[in-house]
Amino acid sequence: MSKLTMTNLTPLIASLIALAANANSAGEGLPPSSSWNVDYAETECRLSRTFGTGTEMFTFRITRGANLKSIEYAVASKSLKIIDSNYSVTLRLDPTGMTYKMPLLWYRLPSGEGALRFVGDEAFKPDEIALARTFSLELNGLKPIRLAVGNMQKPMTALDACYGDLLIAWGINPAQIQGLKKTVQPIDINSWWVFRPGWAREAAKDKSWMTARLDVSEAGKATYCKVLASSGSAELDARVCTLALKNARLSPAISASGEKVAAPFVFNIQMRN
Repeated sequence: MSKLTMTNLTPLIASLIALAANANSAGEGLPPSSSWNVDYAETECRLSRTFGTGTEMFTFRITRGANLKSIEYAVASKSLKIIDSNYSVTLRLDPTGMTYKMPLLWYRLPSGEGALRFVGDEAFKPDEIALARTFSLELNGLKPIRLAVGNMQKPMTALDACYGDLLIAWGINPAQIQGLKKTVQPIDINSWWVFRPGWAREAAKDKSWMTARLDVSEAGKATYCKVLASSGSAELDARVCTLALKNARLSPAISASGEKVAAPFVFNIQMRN
């Protein structure tokens, strides 16, 4: 039997360290480079954190807002190249192994960073996210983006608390939304005539978005409209509500027991030229 010495042990240790580093990189992903931050914005709650450093740094954001039970995700990085041919992304949560395929929107930030945004549907539950330790984003044509998010229990609890406060500020009972099997869904929302390019000229100069709430009956009829975040113009706010009440086509909410029920619907309008 050969005898191990420090001389012949060193390469073995180096190999083991390299294997461990590779396993950590593949299994756990990019380590965080900042703490989680919860931003109480005017019409949404944002949970964000950076991962990696330098040109390989990624900003990851989880947002709750107008989509009510759904959750929006965004990833941005200087190293992220926009690929127009991708129309969906697969998000994998480990160690649970849960995977979700969602529609994808590419865009570029004013800072020049490439970014992608995708929205999880109502089946994508916050408690499943809280169990995850690694988020992996898989897109055709790009190597997977793997982020070591760590324990998500406290960050998701903070995000949910922020969102509960936001719903209350909107005049919505959080328990009502949590108890729905399916939220109100818009039908051909572009036909409502509330997304006109000319709105930007009538809105306040510092306003790029406005948010409104519709109260929707169990028959899918919009019965009341309230502006939650003004365009900066009372006249424009009133016009948007009038058009929404007149033209909105909606599929009513479904309760946990499977019945059609009255519920709110919240939507954002971008003030664009």
